[in-house]
Amino acid sequence: MNVIKKNLYYSSEKKVNPYYFDGEVTIREIYNESSSNDQEVYFVEFSRGALTTIHFHETEQFLVPLYGNGVIGEIDINTSSSLLGFNFENLIIKSLDVGEIVSIKPNILHFHGGCPGQNFSHVAFRKMYETAPAPAPAPAKTERVHTQTIWGYEMISKALGSEDQSQILSELNRISEKIRDAVIRWAKDNNL
Repeated sequence: MNVIKKNLYYSSEKKVNPYYFDGEVTIREIYNESSSNDQEVYFVEFSRGALTTIHFHETEQFLVPLYGNGVIGEIDINTSSSLLGFNFENLIIKSLDVGEIVSIKPNILHFHGGCPGQNFSHVAFRKMYETAPAPAPAPAKTERVHTQTIWGYEMISKALGSEDQSQILSELNRISEKIRDAVIRWAKDNNL
């Protein structure tokens, strides 16, 4: 049989990278390269208002909220400023409600997770590969390229031109604190 059946709640728990999340999170890897030809799928549980740190994906991501009240924020950094200097003028925050399906286009800087103090869970999936033109001299051919998720930690390291972990984490924590404060204000304004 070519059908691969998995269970959200009993799939393998994946170790959480603390640089990618702000708060307590449990991740279950449903599908990956060993069980899917094209998709990665995760079941993510955010405890007490935990959030992802800022990040973007090279392919479109879909979120399917399953439980609780969630939030998603899109950050539009003006092309003249860097990640280190942005000030949330162009921060858009929206709710993630059970029954909705959210599409996040490629290369959009964003975060998502639970509303302040609340538990929230969603399924996240995206394509692991995309087709790109093959390098010269054969431009008419294409090749399959593994796509990435680029996290704030890596973006900050690049912006600083440094691999000094304490300096990178200091900036990441500063940005995460701004995000938490903005989400708290948004939740109060929306009675959540």
